Amino acid sequence: MTLLERLQKRLDLNARGEDTFIGGAGAGGVTDNARLFGGLLAAQATVAALRTVAAPLALHSLHAYFLRPGRAERDITFRVTRTKEGKKFKVRSVYAEQNGKTIFQLQASFQAPEDGPEHATAAPQVRGPEDCPNRDELRGRDRHTMPIDVRMATEITAKTNLPPEQHVWLKANGEIADDPHLHIALVVYASDRTLLDTAWRPHASLGEHSGASLDHVMWFHQAPRFDDWLLYDMTSPAASNARGLALGRMYNQSGQLIVSVAQEGLLRVRPAGEKE
Repeated sequence: MTLLERLQKRLDLNARGEDTFIGGAGAGGVTDNARLFGGLLAAQATVAALRTVAAPLALHSLHAYFLRPGRAERDITFRVTRTKEGKKFKVRSVYAEQNGKTIFQLQASFQAPEDGPEHATAAPQVRGPEDCPNRDELRGRDRHTMPIDVRMATEITAKTNLPPEQHVWLKANGEIADDPHLHIALVVYASDRTLLDTAWRPHASLGEHSGASLDHVMWFHQAPRFDDWLLYDMTSPAASNARGLALGRMYNQSGQLIVSVAQEGLLRVRPAGEKE
Protein backbone atom coordinates (compact mmCIF):
# COMPACT_ATOMS: atom_id res chain seq x y z
CA MET A 1 0.00 0.00 0.00
CA THR A 2 1.41 3.40 -1.00
CA LEU A 3 1.57 6.34 1.41
CA LEU A 4 -1.17 8.08 -0.61
CA GLU A 5 -3.39 5.01 -0.27
CA ARG A 6 -2.66 4.91 3.46
CA LEU A 7 -3.49 8.60 3.75
CA GLN A 8 -6.84 8.16 1.98
CA LYS A 9 -7.62 5.21 4.24
CA ARG A 10 -6.77 7.20 7.38
CA LEU A 11 -9.01 10.06 6.22
CA ASP A 12 -11.97 7.65 6.07
CA LEU A 13 -12.69 7.94 9.79
CA ASN A 14 -14.49 5.22 11.71
CA ALA A 15 -17.70 6.41 13.42
CA ARG A 16 -18.16 5.53 17.09
CA GLY A 17 -21.62 6.69 18.01
CA GLU A 18 -23.14 10.06 17.19
CA ASP A 19 -20.59 12.78 16.33
CA THR A 20 -17.61 10.73 17.50
CA PHE A 21 -14.95 9.38 15.15
CA ILE A 22 -11.69 7.44 15.46
CA GLY A 23 -8.56 8.46 13.54
CA GLY A 24 -4.82 8.76 13.96
CA ALA A 25 -1.79 7.87 11.87
CA GLY A 26 -2.19 4.09 12.20
CA ALA A 27 0.44 1.39 11.76
CA GLY A 28 3.23 2.67 9.52
CA GLY A 29 1.84 6.22 9.50
CA VAL A 30 1.29 8.29 6.37
CA THR A 31 4.72 9.95 6.15
CA ASP A 32 8.15 8.55 5.33
CA ASN A 33 9.18 8.66 9.01
CA ALA A 34 5.89 7.34 10.50
CA ARG A 35 5.42 10.42 12.71
CA LEU A 36 2.15 12.16 13.54
CA PHE A 37 2.08 15.01 11.02
CA GLY A 38 0.11 18.07 12.11
CA GLY A 39 -1.58 18.27 8.73
CA LEU A 40 -3.10 14.83 9.33
CA LEU A 41 -4.65 15.98 12.61
CA ALA A 42 -6.16 19.02 10.89
CA ALA A 43 -7.40 16.95 7.94
CA GLN A 44 -9.01 14.28 10.12
CA ALA A 45 -10.70 16.89 12.32
CA THR A 46 -12.01 18.55 9.15
CA VAL A 47 -13.44 15.22 7.96
CA ALA A 48 -15.15 14.76 11.35
CA ALA A 49 -16.78 18.20 11.00
CA LEU A 50 -17.79 17.55 7.37
CA ARG A 51 -19.53 14.31 8.41
CA THR A 52 -22.00 16.30 10.54
CA VAL A 53 -23.11 18.89 7.96
CA ALA A 54 -25.25 18.18 4.90
CA ALA A 55 -25.34 19.93 1.51
CA PRO A 56 -25.94 22.57 0.33
CA LEU A 57 -23.90 24.07 3.17
CA ALA A 58 -20.17 24.06 2.37
CA LEU A 59 -17.05 24.55 4.46
CA HIS A 60 -15.84 28.14 4.24
CA SER A 61 -13.33 28.42 7.10
CA LEU A 62 -11.51 26.51 9.81
CA HIS A 63 -9.49 27.70 12.80
CA ALA A 64 -7.28 25.18 14.60
CA TYR A 65 -4.91 25.01 17.57
CA PHE A 66 -2.23 22.40 18.15
CA LEU A 67 -2.28 21.93 21.94
CA ARG A 68 -0.11 18.92 22.78
CA PRO A 69 2.11 16.45 20.92
CA GLY A 70 0.40 13.22 19.89
CA ARG A 71 1.57 9.63 19.46
CA ALA A 72 1.54 8.31 15.91
CA GLU A 73 0.96 4.68 16.92
CA ARG A 74 -2.15 5.35 19.03
CA ASP A 75 -5.75 6.06 18.02
CA ILE A 76 -7.14 9.56 18.27
CA THR A 77 -10.78 10.23 19.17
CA PHE A 78 -12.45 13.16 17.42
CA ARG A 79 -15.53 14.50 19.23
CA VAL A 80 -17.74 16.98 17.38
CA THR A 81 -19.92 19.57 19.10
CA ARG A 82 -22.69 21.21 17.03
CA THR A 83 -21.90 24.72 18.22
CA LYS A 84 -24.26 26.59 15.88
CA GLU A 85 -27.26 25.37 13.88
CA GLY A 86 -28.46 28.17 11.63
CA LYS A 87 -30.12 28.20 8.23
CA LYS A 88 -27.27 30.06 6.52
CA PHE A 89 -24.37 29.12 8.79
CA LYS A 90 -23.43 26.12 10.92
CA VAL A 91 -20.39 25.84 13.19
CA ARG A 92 -18.73 22.66 14.42
CA SER A 93 -16.18 22.42 17.23
CA VAL A 94 -13.93 19.36 17.03
CA TYR A 95 -11.76 18.09 19.89
CA ALA A 96 -9.03 15.52 19.20
CA GLU A 97 -8.28 13.41 22.28
CA GLN A 98 -5.52 10.93 23.03
CA ASN A 99 -4.70 9.35 26.40
CA GLY A 100 -7.51 11.33 28.01
CA LYS A 101 -6.12 14.72 26.93
CA THR A 102 -7.14 17.14 24.19
CA ILE A 103 -4.19 17.43 21.81
CA PHE A 104 -5.87 19.49 19.06
CA GLN A 105 -9.02 21.52 18.58
CA LEU A 106 -10.70 22.94 15.51
CA GLN A 107 -13.68 25.11 14.72
CA ALA A 108 -15.16 24.81 11.25
CA SER A 109 -17.80 27.11 9.78
CA PHE A 110 -20.17 26.16 6.96
CA GLN A 111 -22.26 28.46 4.78
CA ALA A 112 -25.22 27.98 2.45
CA PRO A 113 -24.68 29.24 -1.15
CA GLU A 114 -25.25 32.97 -1.49
CA ASP A 115 -24.70 35.56 -4.24
CA GLY A 116 -22.46 38.56 -3.56
CA PRO A 117 -19.57 40.67 -4.87
CA GLU A 118 -16.41 38.89 -5.95
CA HIS A 119 -12.72 39.78 -6.37
CA ALA A 120 -9.41 38.00 -5.76
CA THR A 121 -5.68 38.69 -5.79
CA ALA A 122 -4.09 37.51 -9.03
CA ALA A 123 -1.84 34.46 -9.05
CA PRO A 124 1.93 35.08 -9.29
CA GLN A 125 3.61 34.29 -12.59
CA VAL A 126 5.90 31.28 -12.07
CA ARG A 127 7.17 28.27 -13.98
CA GLY A 128 4.68 25.48 -14.54
CA PRO A 129 4.87 22.34 -12.39
CA GLU A 130 6.32 20.20 -15.18
CA ASP A 131 9.35 22.52 -15.33
CA CYS A 132 9.97 22.52 -11.55
CA PRO A 133 12.02 20.00 -9.52
CA ASN A 134 10.37 17.79 -6.91
CA ARG A 135 11.06 18.98 -3.34
CA ASP A 136 11.44 15.50 -1.83
CA GLU A 137 13.81 14.46 -4.57
CA LEU A 138 15.95 17.55 -3.91
CA ARG A 139 16.13 16.42 -0.27
CA GLY A 140 17.28 12.93 -1.21
CA ARG A 141 13.98 11.11 -0.75
CA ASP A 142 12.14 8.82 -3.15
CA ARG A 143 9.48 11.15 -4.55
CA HIS A 144 7.46 8.25 -5.97
CA THR A 145 6.57 7.00 -2.47
CA MET A 146 5.36 10.35 -1.12
CA PRO A 147 1.60 11.03 -0.81
CA ILE A 148 1.93 14.61 -2.09
CA ASP A 149 3.88 15.69 -5.16
CA VAL A 150 5.59 18.99 -4.24
CA ARG A 151 7.33 20.93 -7.02
CA MET A 152 9.60 23.90 -6.25
CA ALA A 153 8.96 27.01 -8.38
CA THR A 154 11.42 28.87 -6.15
CA GLU A 155 14.80 27.80 -4.82
CA ILE A 156 14.65 25.22 -2.01
CA THR A 157 15.61 26.37 1.49
CA ALA A 158 19.22 25.34 2.21
CA LYS A 159 21.97 27.12 4.17
CA THR A 160 21.83 30.53 2.51
CA ASN A 161 19.45 33.26 3.66
CA LEU A 162 16.64 33.82 1.17
CA PRO A 163 13.63 36.15 1.03
CA PRO A 164 10.66 34.92 3.14
CA GLU A 165 8.60 33.73 0.20
CA GLN A 166 8.07 30.47 -1.66
CA HIS A 167 6.06 29.22 -4.60
CA VAL A 168 5.37 25.48 -4.78
CA TRP A 169 3.03 23.33 -6.83
CA LEU A 170 1.03 20.64 -5.00
CA LYS A 171 -1.18 17.73 -5.99
CA ALA A 172 -1.92 14.17 -4.95
CA ASN A 173 0.88 11.83 -6.00
CA GLY A 174 -1.43 9.30 -7.62
CA GLU A 175 -5.11 8.57 -8.13
CA ILE A 176 -7.66 9.71 -5.55
CA ALA A 177 -11.36 9.05 -5.19
CA ASP A 178 -13.83 11.54 -6.68
CA ASP A 179 -15.13 12.58 -3.26
CA PRO A 180 -15.39 16.36 -2.54
CA HIS A 181 -14.79 15.78 1.18
CA LEU A 182 -11.61 13.83 0.42
CA HIS A 183 -10.30 16.62 -1.82
CA ILE A 184 -10.92 19.17 0.96
CA ALA A 185 -9.19 16.96 3.51
CA LEU A 186 -6.17 16.41 1.29
CA VAL A 187 -5.83 20.16 0.70
CA VAL A 188 -5.97 20.72 4.47
CA TYR A 189 -3.30 18.04 4.91
CA ALA A 190 -1.04 19.54 2.22
CA SER A 191 -1.49 23.12 3.46
CA ASP A 192 0.77 22.34 6.44
CA ARG A 193 3.70 21.66 4.08
CA THR A 194 6.45 24.32 3.72
CA LEU A 195 4.63 27.11 5.60
CA LEU A 196 6.99 27.35 8.58
CA ASP A 197 9.88 26.66 6.23
CA THR A 198 8.96 29.92 4.50
CA ALA A 199 9.41 31.80 7.78
CA TRP A 200 12.83 30.16 8.27
CA ARG A 201 14.26 31.12 4.86
CA PRO A 202 15.71 34.53 5.95
CA HIS A 203 17.54 32.76 8.82
CA ALA A 204 18.78 29.61 7.08
CA SER A 205 22.43 30.53 7.68
CA LEU A 206 21.86 29.98 11.42
CA GLY A 207 21.79 26.23 10.80
CA GLU A 208 19.01 23.68 11.26
CA HIS A 209 15.74 24.70 12.89
CA SER A 210 13.10 22.91 14.92
CA GLY A 211 9.51 23.99 14.65
CA ALA A 212 5.97 23.02 15.52
CA SER A 213 2.65 24.42 14.39
CA LEU A 214 0.78 26.44 17.00
CA ASP A 215 -2.32 27.44 15.09
CA HIS A 216 -3.63 27.04 11.55
CA VAL A 217 -6.39 28.93 9.72
CA MET A 218 -7.93 28.33 6.29
CA TRP A 219 -10.59 30.10 4.23
CA PHE A 220 -12.15 28.26 1.28
CA HIS A 221 -13.17 30.59 -1.55
CA GLN A 222 -13.96 27.78 -3.99
CA ALA A 223 -14.34 24.02 -3.71
CA PRO A 224 -10.82 22.58 -4.16
CA ARG A 225 -9.71 19.74 -6.39
CA PHE A 226 -6.49 17.94 -5.51
CA ASP A 227 -6.16 15.66 -8.53
CA ASP A 228 -4.66 18.59 -10.46
CA TRP A 229 -1.94 21.08 -9.60
CA LEU A 230 -2.48 23.88 -7.09
CA LEU A 231 0.03 26.71 -6.82
CA TYR A 232 0.86 27.50 -3.16
CA ASP A 233 2.06 31.10 -2.88
CA MET A 234 3.58 31.68 0.58
CA THR A 235 5.10 34.64 2.41
CA SER A 236 6.21 35.30 5.98
CA PRO A 237 5.60 38.87 7.21
CA ALA A 238 7.20 38.42 10.64
CA ALA A 239 9.16 36.23 13.03
CA SER A 240 9.88 37.06 16.68
CA ASN A 241 9.95 35.51 20.15
CA ALA A 242 10.79 32.09 18.62
CA ARG A 243 7.61 32.19 16.53
CA GLY A 244 7.17 32.60 12.81
CA LEU A 245 4.05 33.72 10.93
CA ALA A 246 3.37 32.49 7.41
CA LEU A 247 0.56 33.32 4.98
CA GLY A 248 -0.43 31.32 1.93
CA ARG A 249 -2.72 31.35 -1.08
CA MET A 250 -3.61 28.37 -3.26
CA TYR A 251 -4.51 28.88 -6.92
CA ASN A 252 -5.64 26.38 -9.53
CA GLN A 253 -3.93 26.24 -12.91
CA SER A 254 -6.48 28.68 -14.31
CA GLY A 255 -5.25 31.29 -11.82
CA GLN A 256 -8.40 31.13 -9.67
CA LEU A 257 -7.83 31.73 -5.95
CA ILE A 258 -9.15 28.64 -4.15
CA VAL A 259 -7.90 28.80 -0.54
CA SER A 260 -6.19 31.30 1.78
CA VAL A 261 -4.07 30.05 4.70
CA ALA A 262 -2.37 31.47 7.79
CA GLN A 263 -0.18 29.67 10.31
CA GLU A 264 2.01 30.59 13.25
CA GLY A 265 4.50 28.14 14.68
CA LEU A 266 7.54 27.76 16.86
CA LEU A 267 10.77 28.64 15.09
CA ARG A 268 13.86 27.68 17.07
CA VAL A 269 17.50 27.17 16.14
CA ARG A 270 18.34 23.50 16.70
CA PRO A 271 21.47 23.04 18.83
CA ALA A 272 24.39 21.47 16.99
CA GLY A 273 24.23 17.68 17.08
CA GLU A 274 20.55 17.51 18.04
CA LYS A 275 18.55 15.17 15.82
CA GLU A 276 15.19 16.09 14.30
